[in-house]
Amino acid sequence: MSHNPIGRNDPCPCGSGRKYKQCCKDKDIAWEADESGNVIRRVPMSEELAEAMTAHMEQLKGHYGRELEDDDLLFPDMQLEHIEHQMSQAMQQVGIDPALIYAFEQTGLVVSEQNQDSISDVDLAAWYAAIEEYRNRAGLPMQDYPLGTVALYGPDETTTTKLVASILIDAQSEPIQKKFFGDHVDDDPQVARQVVEFFREHGVKKSVAMDGNIGCPHEEGIDYPLGDVCPQCPYWHDQPEF
Repeated sequence: MSHNPIGRNDPCPCGSGRKYKQCCKDKDIAWEADESGNVIRRVPMSEELAEAMTAHMEQLKGHYGRELEDDDLLFPDMQLEHIEHQMSQAMQQVGIDPALIYAFEQTGLVVSEQNQDSISDVDLAAWYAAIEEYRNRAGLPMQDYPLGTVALYGPDETTTTKLVASILIDAQSEPIQKKFFGDHVDDDPQVARQVVEFFREHGVKKSVAMDGNIGCPHEEGIDYPLGDVCPQCPYWHDQPEF
């Protein structure tokens, strides 16, 4: 059966209500539609889920009484609730955080730094909401992560032409970023709404904003050579680096 890509102006299949080009088009999500219009999504397996699946497959060797073969069913009982239960047990056995297991049971997802760009904003919001629900029910303290930050840049200390919103899922993760450009972008209400929505979709628990511009809006190695100073922003040449 052939599959067709989703059109830029079609409603996004994630259910956000936005057009595909304004939602999941730039994410690493493989949405496709078949000839009947049914939409499917191809999702890569996260490291955590792969580890749980490995443990589950070891158990299956006992079920079959031999090494697994290519045509063996990974879930002999194909009822969805039983599959989720087996996966939850496998996740418990490898020591995954109970809050993450609860989020999996509620959403069917396992979100990690490696696969978060392959998950729609709607599903990410549901995932983080489930984690928060578990922690509230268990009486656990609020977490600092995901942490959101806002940094401002401009040609001098008073004119802001670039805003970078970043999200850290944990202390070791690489930031997820959105960049905004424009004259006095820090005073643009539309940008402010987009930053709030960006943080909300990723379940940000705490946010930190820099006070004023922290540097030049141009990027070393991209807008000018590595090791040089920006030729367009002489104001920052003698300023201390952040």
